[in-house]
Amino acid sequence: MPEPHRSLDSNPAVKAEPRGPGTGGAADPLAREVKLLGALLGQVVAEQGGLEMLERVERLRRGMIALRRGPDPAARSEVDDLLGSLDVDRSEELGRAFALYFQLVNLAEEKARVRELRRHERSAPEGILDESIGAAVREFIAAGASSEDVTRIFGQLSVEPVLTAHPTEARRRTVLVALRRVYGLLDRLDDPRLTPREDGELRRRLREAITLLWQTSELRASPPSPLDEVRTAMVFFDSTLFTLVPRLYRAADAAMDAFEPGAVRSHPERASDSGRTGTRPPLVPAFLRWGSWIGGDRDGNPTVTASVTREVLHIQADHVLRGYEQVAERLHRTTAIAARRAPIASALEAWLAGAADRAPELAVDLERRLPGEPYRQAFRFIEDRLRHTRLRLAGFPQRAGSSTAAGSRGYASPTELMGDLRLIQDALVAGAAERVAWGDVQDLVWQVETFGFHLAGLEVRQHAAVHRAALEAVRGAGDLEASLVPGGPSASEVLATFRSIGAIRGDYGPEACRRYVVSFTTSATDVLDVLELARLADPSGQLAAGLDVVPLFETLDTLLQAGAILADLLGHVDYRAHLARRGVQQEVMLGYSDSNKESGFLAAAWALYRAQEQLVAVAAASDVELTLFHGRGGAIGRGGGPANRAILAQAPGSIPGRFKWTEQGETVAANYGNPDLALRHLEQVTSAVLGASTAPHDDRIGEAAARWGATMDELAELARNAYRDLVWDEPSFAGYFAAATPIAELSSLNLGSRPAARGVAEGTGSSAGPAVPSASWDIASLRAIPWVFAWSQSRASLPGWYGLGSALEGFGRRHGDAGLRALVEMYREWPFFATTLDNAETVLAKADMEVARRYASLAGTVPGADRFWAAIAAEHERSVEQLLSVTGRRSLLEGAPTIRRSVDLRNPYVDALSELQVRQLERLRALPADDLERERLMRLVQLTVSGVAAGLQSTG
Repeated sequence: MPEPHRSLDSNPAVKAEPRGPGTGGAADPLAREVKLLGALLGQVVAEQGGLEMLERVERLRRGMIALRRGPDPAARSEVDDLLGSLDVDRSEELGRAFALYFQLVNLAEEKARVRELRRHERSAPEGILDESIGAAVREFIAAGASSEDVTRIFGQLSVEPVLTAHPTEARRRTVLVALRRVYGLLDRLDDPRLTPREDGELRRRLREAITLLWQTSELRASPPSPLDEVRTAMVFFDSTLFTLVPRLYRAADAAMDAFEPGAVRSHPERASDSGRTGTRPPLVPAFLRWGSWIGGDRDGNPTVTASVTREVLHIQADHVLRGYEQVAERLHRTTAIAARRAPIASALEAWLAGAADRAPELAVDLERRLPGEPYRQAFRFIEDRLRHTRLRLAGFPQRAGSSTAAGSRGYASPTELMGDLRLIQDALVAGAAERVAWGDVQDLVWQVETFGFHLAGLEVRQHAAVHRAALEAVRGAGDLEASLVPGGPSASEVLATFRSIGAIRGDYGPEACRRYVVSFTTSATDVLDVLELARLADPSGQLAAGLDVVPLFETLDTLLQAGAILADLLGHVDYRAHLARRGVQQEVMLGYSDSNKESGFLAAAWALYRAQEQLVAVAAASDVELTLFHGRGGAIGRGGGPANRAILAQAPGSIPGRFKWTEQGETVAANYGNPDLALRHLEQVTSAVLGASTAPHDDRIGEAAARWGATMDELAELARNAYRDLVWDEPSFAGYFAAATPIAELSSLNLGSRPAARGVAEGTGSSAGPAVPSASWDIASLRAIPWVFAWSQSRASLPGWYGLGSALEGFGRRHGDAGLRALVEMYREWPFFATTLDNAETVLAKADMEVARRYASLAGTVPGADRFWAAIAAEHERSVEQLLSVTGRRSLLEGAPTIRRSVDLRNPYVDALSELQVRQLERLRALPADDLERERLMRLVQLTVSGVAAGLQSTG
């Protein structure tokens, strides 16, 4: 490596930083911030690697931009000469520079989204953004709804995101935290009040933070354990989710002020005011609930054991109770209402006396320090009880002296804590401090109502085959310690899992763990097996009685049979009795990923819609309250895309005020890393749920589905046939996939704790892919996440669009001009069809066939490789042409200029990493298995994988 240059201010090779009062004053603040971050990164690269390193980065950048503009032999020669002359170490530095650039650009784009969001809110009529809760309430009012009507709708509302640890987050937790630090510094640069000294100090700290990122390993040294994945999720709880919850409820509560006569409309200058919210009891209940599969999802993951599942709740309780403690400590410091200024309710006086009896030494101290300040004393007592509760529930009773001491001074349940807070609220109202009662104290009430002492309801998931095998072992008095399936648990472990559920419910309450998801449900028996195992684990029957068993339908066959399977289940007398004890409520999960991998994205989307129709009809006929759980992935190839649009496109009757969905992998960081964007995301989801739960909406959607359902049947069949002809009916296509994508090399990325392929034993592979493609490895056993991830890395992104062109073209051939007119009308009038095509358009725009051709060249020795590539390239061209003919647009993303701009600006830089990756794959695969150079090349490939994922903002 060249000697680093430590003094760069006067060197013309280093780009100058944009200067000025902050970074927000330019006509295009995003461009200014990207330029600033690029300049700062350039300085760091030059400091760490020397000017020669920086010059290589610039040469590659200019060359890829030139090649993006069109064929350029000189630029191609320049790129080839540059990359061909570099050894592994210098190639790694080059890859690191581009990968880090994308991480920084992502922060700038995130900041631009927040800036644009705030601009829209400032200019929105009456301060109400479209797709917000306020907009939904305004639409109810326009439709003639009364405040009682809307209150009833909110009373039925349930919004439940479920965090999963599916391994689609390529970044380490250390890197995630460091990037949030950079974002905070960048955000502060936007303050126009900064002095030159403050501006300079922020830039110095930015350089320091970028230097730390440069020297931090981007890659995990070993796979994360399930508990590591839990701790990563807690980063978002601590930084965003905990404080986000009351903001969401406050927005919903403020929206109800629109029913106050003359509110806002008479005083438009007060549109941004919160009206009466905060001066009265809230008008909406807590409707948000968080779920989690992290540490509970054991389907194909042998590292998730009964003891791990128990430990998850310790971690979650530790974080949520620390959050409550901090709020109570803040209220203890701020609620300094003097008894002589406001009379104290007798109930509060009695409560303080009881608290003093429970903690006499604390009472003496408080009376000495805070005489005549009852509310400060009250919140200090609550803080103390919360600390003892945390020590008990987080598994540290010894820190409180003993388990008995921790239990006696702690809270027995969230209900007990809620009782204390309600009592304090009543006392504050009686003392003319309504704003305090319904302000900060109410925020804490909302948090406790939402998170309880468990933070998120932990859901257990296991494969139906494991349950069948466990029951056979128990009934046949077999070896309970032997693995039931390859790499899977023993019957003893299965029973231990059920006992851990019972223990969790006993410690944290029934909401802490009450749902059990059955993967690959094919019959009613698969659900009944779970209840039988629960009774075997707990003969008292209490555990089984407290379980909500959730069948998961995820293959095309089971999606088509979903209604019949549910009807059979609900026809079992004993199961109906079980439901009756649980409020006659049934949850059913729909899997988006495996159905897509099996049948292609268009056929899978329609099968999921048809399954919803069936399930809604069966539940209505059986008088059962149905909740559909949508197993949406992060990538569009796994059901991703804008959640609010997806909600409005669901089958009629499928969202009766309730929506539950998975937030997977990198979508957790994307949706909840920034508090403002997280609030907007949840507002959009809530608004869509409200809008999709009305009879007029269901009528419109139902009419569209009835009118065009047969057309979609035909399109889905055409798309599925085209997809399966390539992916499943060609015997050597699995070999082509393995060669033309980095699926095998992804195996050592250590993205997550779960193996990539079902049936892969622990230690032979990781979340991204199996260790080595072999005779035991095929597309069928590969999980959907690495399937999508690998295609994304090769820039083909096949799972998100393949089959669309053939379907649209084939339909046009059959029906002529009338067929095209029907498709155009469908796109204009039917949200389901429009959303499906718009999602495909985004993937088609991000795919790049020229780069994908380079990856396809890696498969030159695979039989039929040229034919496979020709089919993929032709289908892409066909899909673009046909999609544009239906949408009426001249080019992809013409109607989404912000996304189009982002894609265009990123492409040359992603191209650089893709070029580097392909070259290293060629070198790596040519080396003997025992060559010492393999490890270094593998690390370089991994680095480019992480960089491409950051550049495309997508993994699996």
